[in-house]
Amino acid sequence: MRRLAVLDLDGTLTPDTLGLLLVREMVARGACEAELGQEFVSMVARHHAGDPDFYTTLAEVYQSLGRVVAGVAVPTVERTAEDVWAQARGRLFGFVRPLVRMLKSNGFLVALISGGPIELVHLVAHELGIDVYRAAVLDIRNSRYTGRVLQGPGLLGGKPSILRELEVLHQVCLSGSFAMGNSASDAEVFQLVGLPVAFEPTRQLAGLAARHGWQVVDRHDVLRVLPALLARGAEGEDSHAPR
Repeated sequence: MRRLAVLDLDGTLTPDTLGLLLVREMVARGACEAELGQEFVSMVARHHAGDPDFYTTLAEVYQSLGRVVAGVAVPTVERTAEDVWAQARGRLFGFVRPLVRMLKSNGFLVALISGGPIELVHLVAHELGIDVYRAAVLDIRNSRYTGRVLQGPGLLGGKPSILRELEVLHQVCLSGSFAMGNSASDAEVFQLVGLPVAFEPTRQLAGLAARHGWQVVDRHDVLRVLPALLARGAEGEDSHAPR
């Protein structure tokens, strides 16, 4: 069976929150109502401030995003996303491309599971050569967004549900799989894989990492720490292989 490598995006591969950049650019272009855009910015700031009710504030962020794009033509959002990514791609952490190459060379199927909008996430996945991606999906009717959120991976149970889907779809072994992320929503994934890594974790995730003994890395040591971790995972996988 294959091993899966699950990567978070915002705060893990990039210091940016790409959905926030998208909404700000939409406001700047007059593509959405400025008041709704500012509401979204405020919601994200509240969530990032470490509100104790992590999933409630994140649900509010998704609902606010839906209100921002409601009635907006799909090509407008897609063009804005392309322009945002053209600027933001240069801010990817320096380790990202070597990390993806490392994971692929170790035989992992690389998956990007992000709470951000798919209009941006698919651009990142394409550029990095990532095998599989999942992201926030908004409902569309007649080439315009309705405002309804169809999939929010960052919500409670969202990422584990996607992980279970990928487990079946690609016949992967989760006990030998790897995951790296920086927030509480990634902790749900960490509990399902054999090689969890907390990247520059939020205070809440740092506490969970200490409690569970999960590996913690930062942008400076990740490429130095991971080879040994991945090798141990491969050895453990081999020990369960048929003889």
